[in-house]
Amino acid sequence: MESLSTGIKGLDTLMDGGFPKGKSILVTGPPGSGKTVLGIHFLHRSCKEGKKCILILTRELTEDIFSQSRSLNLDLKPFVERGQLNIKNIFEDKMNKIKSVSKFGKGLCAVDTDIIEYISSLSLKVDVMVIDNIGVIAINHDIRDFADEFNSINIILLKNGCTSLFIMDEDSYNLTHRLTGYMVFGLIRLTSQENFNSGKTKKYLYIEKMRDKAVPVQYSLFDITPEGIRIITGMNDLLET
Repeated sequence: MESLSTGIKGLDTLMDGGFPKGKSILVTGPPGSGKTVLGIHFLHRSCKEGKKCILILTRELTEDIFSQSRSLNLDLKPFVERGQLNIKNIFEDKMNKIKSVSKFGKGLCAVDTDIIEYISSLSLKVDVMVIDNIGVIAINHDIRDFADEFNSINIILLKNGCTSLFIMDEDSYNLTHRLTGYMVFGLIRLTSQENFNSGKTKKYLYIEKMRDKAVPVQYSLFDITPEGIRIITGMNDLLET
């Protein structure tokens, strides 16, 4: 199976080349675990390789993403200026129109409709799409409606041959009974472990599933450095040393 580089050397090794091309991957974890950073890596590498990319934001400010990418030496803004990366900020769009939106009874929670309308209207071929944070569509939805909306978005992207990275906060993932994990081709979970004695926090990455790929059944220790995510070692390796 053809793969697209994640932009993280150690993660590409763990995943036998990277994300499966044309498939959907879910990344979930608690706040500060590195979900958005992982998405920035993927977008930066894909843009460098000449791919057409889209980033959909539902909670972050665009300028904050630019600032974070610059701080990691993975600046995304030049790709936007060249038209290679498009950013659709649903959160900012809704904030700008909040008065008229509220008047017609459609609040900030109606993000799912905006995402479906947007990706359905795309006329150009899109190679890579990152949605950060897909968990927001769980707000004010029951489990069945959420599953239907997520599945609709996923199917549209799969039919278009787009390699998709869904970023979802851990609370929303658990609130929706982890249904999204069953609907996607691959699932990566990030977690943090705090040592109260030392005051240090360790971050771990676990590839819970990746169909058609031989991936290690272990937690991999990683760090977020000034250059982005760096895979250090697997937990099994730590136990052996």
